Amino acid sequence: MPITYNIDENQKKPDPVLLVEDEDDHARLVRKSLTEHGRLVNEIFRVKDGDEAMKFISQTGPYNKENAPRPGLILLDLKLPIKDGFQVLRELKADDRCKTIPVVVLTTSITSDDARQAMELGANDYIVKPVKFPDFVEKVGHLGHYWVFTSDSRMGNSKI
Repeated sequence: MPITYNIDENQKKPDPVLLVEDEDDHARLVRKSLTEHGRLVNEIFRVKDGDEAMKFISQTGPYNKENAPRPGLILLDLKLPIKDGFQVLRELKADDRCKTIPVVVLTTSITSDDARQAMELGANDYIVKPVKFPDFVEKVGHLGHYWVFTSDSRMGNSKI
């Protein structure tokens, strides 16, 4: 049975999700998995490197309150150009304005050292991107379900 969401017009607009992913194909798969399989209706913004992510989050450079709302969740790749995911985590968690934003690392790195370091830096979860498409869709779809049902910004009343 599909999950449906009743959105009360008086309810606060759901917090957006920020996807920090440099690979276009991965970004498309994450977005599709979250919206179609995870039933996430939050707006999803995407940036392609760690420096751009920090500008988006801090609303500096080309970003402001209108085009870069504060994310309620950050999906962060580790292997990024300019500033990698570890650097982004360090900066986010050191900033009192941003340190409470949940961060889920979505990466191809299977090394336990990377997972340990990401969690020590403040990541809320660490998900390895599966190589097989169906596995990827399932994992990210579950993340969407999790976010909808546990977030303070979830949409309306859920019905299963």
